[in-house]
Amino acid sequence: MKYSFENIVKPGICLLFFGVSFCRVHAQHGDSTTMTLSLNEAIQYAKGSNKLIGVLKTEEKATQVDVEDAKLGAFPRVFSNASYQRYTNVTLYKDVLGDSHTIPKPPNANAGGVNIEAAFNLYAGGRQRYAVTDVKHKNELACINTKEQEANIALQVALQYLDMIRVYFQERLIKDQIARAETRVKNINAFYANGKVTKSDLLRADVGLSNVLLSERANRNDYLISNQRLNTFLNLNEFTKIIPLDTASLSLPDSLELESLLPHYSGTYVLLKAQKNIELQENRVALARTANLPTISLFGGYGFNYPNTLVFPPQAQTVAVGLVGVKLTYDISSLYQNKNKVRSASMRADELKQQKDWLQDNVQQEVKALQVKYYEAVERMLVVKKTIEQTETNYNIQNTKYTNQLSLLTDLLDADNLYQESRYNYIQANIAALSIYYRILFITGKL
Repeated sequence: MKYSFENIVKPGICLLFFGVSFCRVHAQHGDSTTMTLSLNEAIQYAKGSNKLIGVLKTEEKATQVDVEDAKLGAFPRVFSNASYQRYTNVTLYKDVLGDSHTIPKPPNANAGGVNIEAAFNLYAGGRQRYAVTDVKHKNELACINTKEQEANIALQVALQYLDMIRVYFQERLIKDQIARAETRVKNINAFYANGKVTKSDLLRADVGLSNVLLSERANRNDYLISNQRLNTFLNLNEFTKIIPLDTASLSLPDSLELESLLPHYSGTYVLLKAQKNIELQENRVALARTANLPTISLFGGYGFNYPNTLVFPPQAQTVAVGLVGVKLTYDISSLYQNKNKVRSASMRADELKQQKDWLQDNVQQEVKALQVKYYEAVERMLVVKKTIEQTETNYNIQNTKYTNQLSLLTDLLDADNLYQESRYNYIQANIAALSIYYRILFITGKL
């Protein structure tokens, strides 16, 4: 069953919300512009222009660069060096610090070299793979954070958009009440001129009209404030005037559509982040364990060195020589120094799993609570819809009786206020139900 607001307000009012399904921007005076947006257009616009979303997208790109950087660790490490030294004469002592004499450094005082070396990791217990996986998880977590922020901004935009619709329709109702109040003042003025009512009725009617006019001013200010907040979410100029254009935003989903959202939490951002943190921590446990394993590396080098120290005595020659080999390294102290690091990392992984279970229970409870409040709002709409008919009939009866001098003005004003309040309540219930629906979409990761 679909619920709609259209039968509660005049059909002509709803026509403002029909016709255009795309965004239109019209230049106005100075910096002011007018933008006509549907709810979905406003959400998509915010996802592409919101400043906070832009910040998280930048972080997402930075983590992707970190992934590319981590992958470079699999390539050989290459070093080069060049040096030159000039030595003083060599002082020679007899025994420990006995008689001394000096001689030139053999074969001469000069020495130097140019060398290039390379090392390639053959095995390190999977350390490189785990290091890359670690930054990949961070990148995936950054992507989830971006999506969550997009959904959060979409929720805020939807709530603000719906608030603007609420204020707009309230303005229509206030205008109706103003028309009734002005007609009432005009009639009472005529009655007073003919001596049928006292001046007290005239003053009371004027006060009632003034209060309604004040409500209209307050309602317009509320619309302006909502407009400015929406401009902030959309990253628009503060003078931009947004006109909501979406009657579908006032149509509630049926019970089947709502029920289809409730059992599925696979897209819930808080649970996605919890799962990704678990994977990240489990990878760090594996990374910590690699410190207990040996490393094997292939190394090699080639260089030019002066003098030739490969022979004795050293010769005044430049030597070009290369080498290649395999190196095995094992840190024996890791057997006792790394044990607690692995244990603490494992404990943190278990902690995150328990936290995820708690978060899942909390999400389910929150969704069920929203479901209850949603049906409560829908039920309120049905009750208020009947109340509107009753209060309208009551107002017409009281208006007729007062016109025929069969009731007091107080009764007529009370009947008018009840009629107006019932229509307000319907708007509030309609917008509340829609707000809850969008909150459910956000929690379940479908916004």
